[in-house]
Amino acid sequence: MKIEPQQFSRQGLHILFDAACIERPAAEFFEPDYWRAQNALLGMAQGRAAACIFRYRERVFVLRHYRRGGLMAKFSDDYYLWSGLANTRAWREWHLLADMYRQGLPVPRPVAARVRRHGLLYSADLVTSCLPGVTPLADVLMRQPLPQAQWQSIGTIVKRFHQAGIYHADLNARNILLNEDGQVFVIDFDKGEKRAPDSSWQQANLARLRRSLDKFKQQHTQFYFDEQVWRYMLAGYDK
Repeated sequence: MKIEPQQFSRQGLHILFDAACIERPAAEFFEPDYWRAQNALLGMAQGRAAACIFRYRERVFVLRHYRRGGLMAKFSDDYYLWSGLANTRAWREWHLLADMYRQGLPVPRPVAARVRRHGLLYSADLVTSCLPGVTPLADVLMRQPLPQAQWQSIGTIVKRFHQAGIYHADLNARNILLNEDGQVFVIDFDKGEKRAPDSSWQQANLARLRRSLDKFKQQHTQFYFDEQVWRYMLAGYDK
């Protein structure tokens, strides 16, 4: 799947984009208020990352501004320590997504990234294609149970990422998406990376997903997850 990365920089502003998808974007391409003024803002996605969904030339994209979580957010909401452009979160995630997309893994297509340097700090944004008709796994399980084949499909997809050496830093029930046809997608590869396949981090990835599902089960009186369906998922993973 063809991706043509191009980038340009000026006065602390760095932009990376897929020239096969869009033309060179202006700075306002990364501003939710701009899309709101154009009546092109379609909605806001859930989660800490302050993502918005907008329409541009008959295509729909997701814009995410990188924000901190945990204790560090009390000191700096969206600034990170500068250690070179290639090490910024947006640059790393864009290139990781591009690599996965070229391999045919079920991820959103990376569209553009922006990094703004502020001395020793930087802020960042990422634009990806919007996956149509998808719902987070957690939301699906609050409404209905999934058949055995669907759980096995989820396990098979997770295994595909692991076989490709893709480490997901936060594999949870909101970062796995299902569309209306039951296709499985994975999103949010912030802090993800390419690793040599190894059972230690792969099993830790699965354990993180299990903890996420257990947590949703504890928080909601109706959540269709139990030990049996987890075994279905592992059966798909072990195929």
